[in-house]
Amino acid sequence: MLQGIGLDKRFGGVQALKDATVEVPRGSVTAIVGPNGAGKTTLFNVLCGLHPPDSGRIMLDGSDVTAMPMHLRAARGMTRTFQISRELGELTVAENLLLARQDQTGERLLPALLGVATIRREESLALLEVRSLLERVGLWSLADMPARVLSGGQKKLLELARALMTRPKLLLLDEPAAGVNPTLVKELIGFIRVLRDEGLTIVIVEHNMDMVAAIGDPVYVLAEGSVLTHGSFAEISGDRRVIDAYLGGA
Repeated sequence: MLQGIGLDKRFGGVQALKDATVEVPRGSVTAIVGPNGAGKTTLFNVLCGLHPPDSGRIMLDGSDVTAMPMHLRAARGMTRTFQISRELGELTVAENLLLARQDQTGERLLPALLGVATIRREESLALLEVRSLLERVGLWSLADMPARVLSGGQKKLLELARALMTRPKLLLLDEPAAGVNPTLVKELIGFIRVLRDEGLTIVIVEHNMDMVAAIGDPVYVLAEGSVLTHGSFAEISGDRRVIDAYLGGA
C-alpha cells in the first residue's frame, strides 16, 4: 500500500534520515519505533508529504507520489493525525468532524446555489456519519460541546474520528497513545484492530510498547535515521541490536 524507498533527509548539518526503506502491507498495522531522535517523526512527515525527501521515492498504492503535496495525497486516501492534537477548539466536537467531510456540494458556488435539495440530503447523511463515528469512539454524548473542553485522551479520539471522516484507505497515526490513560489505550487498541479488520491500512509511530506488541505487525525499528531491523514484535524485541539502540549497549 505504501513504500518509502531509500529515503534521505537533512536539516542543515543533521542527517535525520539515511537510506531508510519501509514497506506497508495492505491491511496491516505497521508500527515504526525507536529511541528518541531516531528519525521516526521525520520518516512519518516525509511519507505523508509534510517534508520532501532529499532523495529516494515514495509509492502510494503503486503510484509515485514523491513530489505530490499533502492535499493531493489525502485525495488519494492518505490521512494522518498528529502527536499533539489539533482540534478546532471553538467548534463543537460534531462540527470538527463535519468540517473534515470531503467533496461536499455546498463547497462550490454554482452547485451551492442550484443544488439546495442535494446539499440538505448530504448534510443529513453527514450528521448520521458523525453520530456513528462519535459513538464508536465514545464521544457522542459530548457532540455539542466545544472541542477545547475535552481531555487530552478525548482529543486524541476526536482527531482519530475526524481522520476517519475523510474515509481514508491509509491512516497514519502519530503516537495515538501519548497522553492517553491506560483504560482508553486498551479501547484504542481494540478500535484499531476493528479498523484493520474492516480493511483499513494503518501506520503508527508509537512509544507505548504494549500497544505495539498488541497490534504492530510488521514493526520497523529506526536508529540514527536508518532502519535497524524489521519483523514481528517478537523478532525485533529479541534482537540484540534493538536492545543496544534503546539502552545504549547497557
